[in-house]
Order: sequence, then C-alpha cells, then structure tokens
Amino acid sequence: MWFITLIKLKKAPNPEEAEAMNKMMMEAAKNMGVTIHQGFMTLGQYDSVWITEAADISGPMRMSMMGMENAHAETLVAVSYEDAMKWMPKT
Repeated sequence: MWFITLIKLKKAPNPEEAEAMNKMMMEAAKNMGVTIHQGFMTLGQYDSVWITEAADISGPMRMSMMGMENAHAETLVAVSYEDAMKWMPKT
C-alpha cells in the first residue's frame, strides 16, 4: 500500500532539530515496516510531503501520530492510476 503524508510544522526547526527529527523518522519507519521512498520540502499549505509504502495501514498510522507536539500531519492512502483504472467498470 502507498501513503502520502502531508506535514505542517508548528515552528521551523533549527538544522540540528531537523536532522534529529529526520533520523528519528527514518529509524521509526524501519522499525514499523514502512519504506520511505521520498521526502520533499514544499512551498504552500504544507511544509513537507513524504511518499511511503507499507504492507498495511498500521505503520504509517503510528508514524503520523509521532511528533504531534511539533507538527500537524495528514496521511492519505494512495493507489496508482493504473491500478485504479483496473477497478473501473467497463462500459
């Protein structure tokens, strides 16, 4: 299963805090069976976007609840366009 996590930081971290948060998330992902494919820093409504993959929703859900004192997160379940088209009824 694919997941897209949208993150809005409550305050900008300094470089040391950012590195510590990144290390914590990478270790947590590994321990929870989540593969982080890509992380992006973004402009606009969200500060960061993570693209992850896991066998089920439990790991990404637990990760999205980590560090809530420093950020708000929203995790979306995603499916590839190709897979979604396979589910469409044929007319």
